[in-house]
Amino acid sequence: MTRTTDSADSGRVRRLYEERPYPGADQGARTPKAWKFAPMEWLTALWRPGRDDAAPKRILVAGCGTGREAFALRRKCPKAEIVAVDFSPRSISIAREAQRRPPEMRSIRFLVANLLDRSFAGTVGRDFDFISCHGVLSYVPAPDRALRNLTRCLQPDGALYLGVNGAQHASVGGRLFLPAFGFDLAEYRESPHLRQILQLSDAILRNQRGARLSSAKANYLAGDLFGPLIHNLPLSAWVETARQAGFHFHGSYSCWIQLRPAMEKDYPKLLIPKSRPELCELVESLVPESFHRLLFTLQQPANPPWEDGHALLDWHPVMTGLYAHRLPKRLRSWGALRAVTFKSPATNTQLDWQMPEWELELLRDSDGSHPLRKILERIPFHISPALLKQQLYVLHQLAVICLQSPR
Repeated sequence: MTRTTDSADSGRVRRLYEERPYPGADQGARTPKAWKFAPMEWLTALWRPGRDDAAPKRILVAGCGTGREAFALRRKCPKAEIVAVDFSPRSISIAREAQRRPPEMRSIRFLVANLLDRSFAGTVGRDFDFISCHGVLSYVPAPDRALRNLTRCLQPDGALYLGVNGAQHASVGGRLFLPAFGFDLAEYRESPHLRQILQLSDAILRNQRGARLSSAKANYLAGDLFGPLIHNLPLSAWVETARQAGFHFHGSYSCWIQLRPAMEKDYPKLLIPKSRPELCELVESLVPESFHRLLFTLQQPANPPWEDGHALLDWHPVMTGLYAHRLPKRLRSWGALRAVTFKSPATNTQLDWQMPEWELELLRDSDGSHPLRKILERIPFHISPALLKQQLYVLHQLAVICLQSPR
């Protein structure tokens, strides 16, 4: 895409959002969020596992709209410094007006800034440890350029959360369906006829994800169905675009949810030694997403050496903090099965397991300070290397523990 085309499309997108700010002027700081972010607890479990200070300290909201995302992050991270930017002056004006009401929101710094400008990092600042960019890059003419700008704003050990449209987004079919009835997708015009056609679409898609467009608000339809461009891309395309900008893929929240049932019985042994990013690509091949919730960092994630049992023992296990749990009192019958429950309210997840006592003992020592080898030396029980590897793989992929590379 040429620079001229980028500029023309960017101007049209800007005019669209100036006319219809999203999620709307009535969506203030006290209004519950209308979309689902990846839970911060899941993000930090992968990004900063086991750390007491895992919560971000300096947050950039890249493409904040009318402020709801920044307000949600303030509630989640009350002590963080938050800078929120959008290229729509009207959206920023609405956000600033909304932040005046709740006192805890007044410290958020709202700025007008364009993700595609060369001066972006100089305008918004650098050394953020966390960047949230949700529902933005799917509508930007040059998402690769925007991502390169974001790398300049992030600390070397920081993280980027990216929420972007997938190949099954509702607009994929809608943008093919509506022109057959004479609609110009470049410009949204509300009408009874449009709502009737959307009702027809919903009737056809009544059992599919992404239906019920006929009841969507005008601001949503204007940006998420109509508009000059929408990037609805598979996971692999977004990962590659981010990689070219200097980011490394850590995981997909949607794929993590899809994987949980597969981490039962003997299925994990079929997946070893695939890394978490590889598993996400595998799940996407079976269940293409309508919307991706992705975690990236500038540092490449380390994948434990699952095929080298000897080297694996030098890695350090650490409980991630994603789950609340109470391990039963210690027994000396190391092979006895014990009932244990792991609960994660943030992800609405509960794992009810029967675990052998030796595995519980391993978890009791999983604070990151000792390698697996040292922990296992204190357990006077023979553990099959294959079984150990499989159990560790399950715990690691479900983010109960993180295996950290030798120090």
